[in-house]
Parts: sequence; structure tokens; C-alpha cells
Amino acid sequence: MKRRDLVKTALLVPPTVALAGTRVLAQASSLAPSSATLAATAKHDFIVPELPPPPSPVKDPPTAQNWMWRHHNDYVNNIENRPDEFDAYPPEPLTDPVTSENPLRVDVCDSIRSCYSYLVVDRLAYLRSNYNVDVAFHVIFPVAVNSPELFGGADHASLVPHPDQGGYKQGGRWYKWADAVVDCERVGEYQDMPFKWANPDPISQNHYPFLDTNKRDYGKTPLLDQQPWILWMVRLANAAEYHGKSLEFLLYTGELVWGGQSEFWPADIPAAFNKTGLDYDEIIDDIRKDPEKYDALWIASQTMAQESGHGGVPNMIFRGEPYFGQDRFGHLFARLVQNGLTPRDKPVAPIISKPRRFPDYEKEVQYAKEDLAKRASTS
Repeated sequence: MKRRDLVKTALLVPPTVALAGTRVLAQASSLAPSSATLAATAKHDFIVPELPPPPSPVKDPPTAQNWMWRHHNDYVNNIENRPDEFDAYPPEPLTDPVTSENPLRVDVCDSIRSCYSYLVVDRLAYLRSNYNVDVAFHVIFPVAVNSPELFGGADHASLVPHPDQGGYKQGGRWYKWADAVVDCERVGEYQDMPFKWANPDPISQNHYPFLDTNKRDYGKTPLLDQQPWILWMVRLANAAEYHGKSLEFLLYTGELVWGGQSEFWPADIPAAFNKTGLDYDEIIDDIRKDPEKYDALWIASQTMAQESGHGGVPNMIFRGEPYFGQDRFGHLFARLVQNGLTPRDKPVAPIISKPRRFPDYEKEVQYAKEDLAKRASTS
């Protein structure tokens, strides 16, 4: 089955829309509406259900015990100079046989707002389906929410003054927005994955510096209670994780948000959620009754990401070591092979077609033997 066959939604031409709170209202047209326009208007009238507020998602500062810090070597801070605080890198590989009864495990910290998380999920899904490794997906709040200091501060009334920026601290990096938009389209083409920049953006944020001549608003991100989509989506993802359907949720919703398979993705989320085998309405009711049950998941996952030593997504964690970014998938695969990764006797669901540029297992086995021989000769 082709990955893009997982989600099939009608492509409708929407009218111009304007965001109003948690509702998007269709602009009235002077022309008689077609049936497609009426359907699109109905989609744009979709209202996100009201949910209880979560605990603050702002991350605590990481400790010096995080994995990345303990294993780095800058020739001052390292295991030779500070043996009580640092560990050797790379870690010694596992030696027990890897089987379906004794698989390896990868934890993936993911974000609905991250186009790069979407662009690597196919490779991770294929890895899980065809090799003896459990891949667990954990959706957390995006950086714009859990690290607001990067975007002008958590409280816009207390932003750090800057004389050249109208009294506001400018958030973000001026080059990153256009770079991400272009790069994700490039990666989508390279990986043969459908891609179209999310509209609406899962996070409401001013990220285009050249239109903001006063530099007062660039990088400003509305606080969580003013964000129309992200709390709803994180809670749904956590509910899917709670019921063992996290990967299915990401496969079915990813092409809606980032794959251009929906003209207004929020309205198509309930149906996509139901494809996981869960009931959207029942889950919304349960989130309202017991939000702490689901919030506990993103809180624990956010802590796990901090302990790995990296705050970005996608963060693929193996034995504590973070592999940040879709372009680190090949490095992760090589490390898994070094630790004895083996093919499954039979693929497990969900089953998707092999991604265009998936690592060559036999070559990686040979590389692993060479690398381990080099390491043994220099130890």
C-alpha cells in the first residue's frame, strides 16, 4: 500500500477565511455558491471543542545529567578530565540477540507543528513494521509553546526591551521561516512524500520579519489559551498514545496537516481520528472528564526529551541518545544495526510501502562490522 493511500479526502476549493478565536468563518460571496463551495464553507465553520486548560507546558531548564551533556567531549569537559561526571562515547553496543521477543526500542518525541516530524514518520513506520524494534511515538507541545523564551518571552507584557526593536525583544531567527518552508518541500520531493505547508498553521505566530517594519511583533506567539488548534491536537495525540494508536494517529492526520490532502485540515481531523479505531466523540468526552490522564503523557515525554539533552523535534531516542531531525534517521538506523538490529520474520501493522530512500540493511551490517573493528583496534 502506498503511504498516501492511507488518507483520502476530497480536495475542495475554499472561500477566503479569517480566523476568529477558535472558529474560522467563511467570507460571504456575492456569487451563487456551488455545492463544492457550500461543502468548503461547512468545513470552515468547524469549531474546536472546548477543553480544560492543561498545566503549563513551559519546560524546566535541563540538568547537567542529561544524556548529551554526560557524553560530549570538548577536550575540556570529558570523561578523562571529569570521570565522575561523564560517560564514554559511543556507548558499548548491546550483545544480546535481537528478536521479536527481545526487540530494540526507539522513543520518538514528535510535534504536530513540525513538518520534519511528518517527513520522517514514514521511515519510522517502515522501520517498526519490518525490523525487530519497538518505535513508540510521543507527541509533545511544540517549541513555540514549551520554549517561549525563543520567541520573545512567555509574557508579552514583560518582553525584554531592545532599542532597535520598538521596545520588544525580537523572537526567532530571521532566516528560519523561509528556510523551513523551502527545505520541507525539498525533503518531501526527495523522499517522495506529499507535502504542502500547513494551512492553517497549527501554531498562530508572527514569523515573517520583513513585513513588520517596526519589529514589534516579529516572533510574537500568542499564549496557549489564545492558540486555536494546538491544545486540541496534542490532547488527541496523547489519547491515541494512551490507547496504543499513536502511530496510526500520526499517519492518518499527518497528510491532512502537512500533506496537502485537505483544504481545511481541522475539519477532517475527527474522521481521521476515527480511522485509528478510536471514537472521536467518546475521546473528547473523556478528555473533558479526566484531562490529567492524558496530560501525564506529554509531561512525561517532555521530561524524557529534556533528559536526552535535546529540545527539538523530531527527537528519536535510542538508549538515551537523541537523534534530532529527520536527516538523522540514517544515523539512528546505523546505531540500531550496531546494536544487533534484525529484520522481522513477518511485517507488523500498520504496513506501508518502503520509503524511496530507506537505508540499505546489508550495507549497514557491513559498515557496523568495520566500525566495531576500528573501535576494537584503538581501544
